[in-house]
Amino acid sequence: MKISSNEFYTGGSYLEHNQNWNLEDASWKAAIIHKLLKRNNILPADIVDVGCGAGGVLEELAKKDLGTKTFTGFDIAPDAIAIACKKGTGNVQFINDDYTKDGYPQTNLLLAIDVIEHIDDFYGFLRKLKARSEYFIFHIPLDLCCWSLLRPHILLQQRNAVGHIHYFSKEMVLWFLADIGFTVIDFEYSKPDLDIKPAATFKLFVKKQLRKISFAINKELSIKLWGGYSMMILLK
Repeated sequence: MKISSNEFYTGGSYLEHNQNWNLEDASWKAAIIHKLLKRNNILPADIVDVGCGAGGVLEELAKKDLGTKTFTGFDIAPDAIAIACKKGTGNVQFINDDYTKDGYPQTNLLLAIDVIEHIDDFYGFLRKLKARSEYFIFHIPLDLCCWSLLRPHILLQQRNAVGHIHYFSKEMVLWFLADIGFTVIDFEYSKPDLDIKPAATFKLFVKKQLRKISFAINKELSIKLWGGYSMMILLK
């Protein structure tokens, strides 16, 4: 399947594979963002979410005690913004456009949640973002692991279903962020559905328990072995 980082989203292919635009993940993602901000005493006056999708993360953050005055989500996908605008009220607004264009104001905190792995030229994209904010939070999947390298069809599934065209390990993420000039303040790992939701079969139950034990013993090794984890990273 040929993937374009624009046409896949603007043409409706992403919506075809993801009818609710991953809104079910918004609550826990917002909870991790809130945790990072509070732990580091960062209370942004305004937040911009680039590639906001259906806007669930911003809607959840608007409920938190951050003292934030405005929440603005940008996405190039009209289907996503159509869903988001049904919920946008008060200090939460959504715009169907590319935030990296000239003319949009800077912000205190810029979010890019599960976005970087979809962008053709993600180095150029991140350089544009870097000039737009004081603080940043990125959520980046760590798709590269022993399991996915031995079973590359897993990566192909990610490519076809959700449009991942770049695959990273933790080290690769830290390298490219350093290349661009970001400084890591703090981060949290997030777990996949397999580790969180009840197992549907006995086979998945066994796999879930093995992952749980492995993660408890050696978090870093478990991430490299099993995969499915992501990093929520606070930067400046």
